[in-house]
Order: sequence, then structure tokens, then C-alpha cells
Amino acid sequence: MTATAIEPTTATGIAAYEGHFGWYDPRDLVIDPFNHRKTRGDDDNGTEPDQALVDSVMEFGVNAPLLLRPQTGAQDGALGVVFGQRRMKAAIIAAERAIEAGQPIRLVPAIVREDLRDVDDEALALSVIENVHRRQATTLDVLDAAEQLSLMPVGKLRKKRAARALGIKPEEVAAAPQAAKLTSRALGEAYAADFDLVEMADYQSVETLGGALTVLKRAKRKDVEAGDSSRGHWAHALAELRQKQKDEEERTRLIEGFRAKDIPVVAWSAQREHGISRSLSDLVSDIGNAMTAELHQDCPGHAVALVPGDTEVEWLCTDWKRYDHELTDSQAAAAKAPKSTPETLEAVRKVRRYNKAWRTAREVRREYIAQLCAAGGEANDATWVLILSTITGTSDHYGRAASRPKTDLISSFLGMADPNENVDHWRRVRNPYGPVIATTAKTRRWRLLLAQVAAMFESEVMHDGAWRNIEQDAVTWLSYLKEQGYKLSEVEAEILAKGIKKHKPSQKKTN
Repeated sequence: MTATAIEPTTATGIAAYEGHFGWYDPRDLVIDPFNHRKTRGDDDNGTEPDQALVDSVMEFGVNAPLLLRPQTGAQDGALGVVFGQRRMKAAIIAAERAIEAGQPIRLVPAIVREDLRDVDDEALALSVIENVHRRQATTLDVLDAAEQLSLMPVGKLRKKRAARALGIKPEEVAAAPQAAKLTSRALGEAYAADFDLVEMADYQSVETLGGALTVLKRAKRKDVEAGDSSRGHWAHALAELRQKQKDEEERTRLIEGFRAKDIPVVAWSAQREHGISRSLSDLVSDIGNAMTAELHQDCPGHAVALVPGDTEVEWLCTDWKRYDHELTDSQAAAAKAPKSTPETLEAVRKVRRYNKAWRTAREVRREYIAQLCAAGGEANDATWVLILSTITGTSDHYGRAASRPKTDLISSFLGMADPNENVDHWRRVRNPYGPVIATTAKTRRWRLLLAQVAAMFESEVMHDGAWRNIEQDAVTWLSYLKEQGYKLSEVEAEILAKGIKKHKPSQKKTN
């Protein structure tokens, strides 16, 4: 083996790295553990040399230098191949054949990077970069590298630098372990849909849900068409899918629990008022009290139904007349009324749909609020107008919110733990945000005020029933968020439009 130190070529130049060039016996080299090319099952992923490469090396030797670095740990003292694995293996085959033929072996040229000793993140990045430049790296290549990088105990700046070298964003590095859980089929689908690693991780969380891929592809397309880099459509679509998945899991849990107790689970109906089955809320006990599941459990008609697509449980009697139950006075009167019309039933279904959509949008909206409160620099004019007009206004909502000692929402919007979590009223922290105020730059103190104002709007104005009769304060809040770049969900956009029309100043007629 011979080695030559690498020096700057000009007086004004600087060396790119610390290392030296040398010639090495390929049989003495090992594969660096962070060489990203790995055999996966029956797929060698290009780690094995083809016959053409072996023939070339036997004839001319290896001409392009390998990149090596000193190994530590179990392979301490050895030199590991960061890139050039196929050339090394081809050189080993050529060396073995040369020995069999009684000929001298050819050494391989290599650059040894002393500065990469124990610097795993940079070694990994260089391994991927080499192959990206030589061929189109597979999704698995980048995913594997990002997953390894995410697990390395290195600082954010180094991870950011390595991510940039890999051609991905820092948030994709953080998402890689979740994305790596995708099945092979789902990974192929995600790749075909041009999902990045963050989107792949999101898809993995709802992978088993029927139709999830189609919903996410549609949302991504809408974001691209709208030029929405904040992925507003994607965020709402994902929230709806996760809620649907959560509901399905809860329904399965409930059904299994009922069956384990031998409680029949029957089909839900929106028209029980004229049928033989009735909800227990329509019945009274033997002495006229409200009928409960506990009071009714010994009745042969004891059963339960689940609202379709929801986790709402309806306890009922499958034949209330046969088992001698009586209706409440209000239900007895309603039983004499005409059967529910399709319009009435649709109104009931609409309430259920809107309730769920409104609650689901809340999660995405609050995540966006937290992002607003984490922004750097000065607040824009619209934010100051909102803050000052809310604090100095006469709205009952702000007064009620300010009088309550709750700090959970404000804390979540500021990205911190709630100082008063699990603390009773009498022992609550009097100045919960004192440390934050003391350490926040003057130009960013507005974020504490925005968090407080946002908590007021979210708790007092945007409650579950707010969509039914939208107030001016709700119009103000949704309009502000939209102006700041928040992508309204379908139900939010519809309710805002109705609210603007409702609260639009009337135009006086002039002669």
C-alpha cells in the first residue's frame, strides 16, 4: 500500500477535507456500516458487481478511487468503504482469480478520509450522494438513509446539513422512521403518487384505511394547483382520515365489548318512532323514571345499535310493546304524528355530518394557530388589529375567557407544557407565563397576546355548535386565519361564507 497526502493546489485555496490517497488490497477492506447500499431480501440493490464490471477490473483494474474512512467499534483498525462497494467486490473477485493463476493482484485506488472517523451522518450523506449522482437513487435508498440519519445522536444543524446533501428537508428526516413502516406495496403507491417522506409518514398512519391513498392524492393535487406550500388541503384530508380510522377502531372495540357481554348489536335506524324497536331514551321504567341501560339490562329485548360511521351508542329495546314498556309522554304524543319525511331524516344526517366535520377541522386549525404563534419577527398589521380590537373591545366572550384561570390552550399555542396541568384551582400558578415573558425578545412578545386571544376565540366562539348560528366573532376569527394563510376546511369555508352574508352591513337605499 502507498499513500500520498492531499494538499491545497494554490496558495489561496483550502483543502476540502483531511485525508490522503493510497493503493490498498481490496481483501483488507470492509463495508462501512453507513454505506447506504444494502441487500434487501432477494434484491442485491446493486451491491454485487455484474460480469461486465468484473471483466473490466480484471483487464484494467479499478480506475475510479473508492472512498474509505477509519472504522471504530467492532471493526476498529480497518478501513471501511463509504462508496465504491461494487468496485471493491469486483476487485476481490479479480484478486482471487489472479492468485489462482499465480499472478500478482491489482491494488485499488482510494481516498481515505481521516476526518470522517466517527462522523456517521456525513459518511451516510456522502454514500447516498455518490449513488444519486451515478444513477437514480431508489425511494428505499433515500428512505433508509433518512431513517439512519434521524436516529443519529447529532445536533440539528448537522442533521440539516446532511439532509440538504441528501436532497430532502429536515422534517423529512424526522418523518423517515414512520415512513419506513409502509408496506412494500404502499411504498410503491406513495412513490408513484410523488409523495415526499413527510407525506409517506402521514400515509402510513392511515395506510389500512380504505380509500386513504385516493383522498391524499386528491388533496396533494389541490395543494399543488393552489400553490399552497403549507399543505392546507392535505392537513384537512389527513385529519378527516385519522378521525375516520379512530372511529372505526372505536366501533370495533365497542362491538367486541358488547358481544363479549352477550348484548346483541342491531342495525341503527333513524325511524324507530313507528317501528317495534325504540331507543331507551323514549321509554320509562315501571315507576315512570327515565329508562337506562342498567334498568333495562334484564329485558329480553335489550340491545344496542351504533350510528353508521360514528361511535355514538344507542341503547334500545327490540320490541318495546311485547315487553310491556311505556313511552315517555313526549314520545307518546310524537307517535301519533306522521312518519318522518326524507327531508327530516336528511336534516338529522346533516347535523351529524357537520358536527363531525366541525370538530375534525378544529385539530388542523389549532395546529396552524400554534405555527402562527411560533413565527419570528414582528407581528403584521392584521395581527395587531385583531389583538388590540379584541382586548379593548366589549365582547362578552373575551371577558368570560379572561376571568377563567384555564391555561391549557394558551400553553399549547405557545408550544409549552401547561404550568397548571393537574393542579387544582387553589394551587394554580399565579404568573404561569412569567418565564416566557422574561425570555421572549421584545419584537416577539406579541405572540403571547395572540395565544391568549386565540384561546379566547377557540374556547368561547368556535365551540361545537358554532356552525349552526355563526356569530360575528367567528367571522372575524376565520377571516383573520384565512388572511394569514390558513386553508379553510370545506365546512369552515361554507360557514364563513354564510356568516359574511349574515353580518354584512345593510345598504341603505338612496333616492
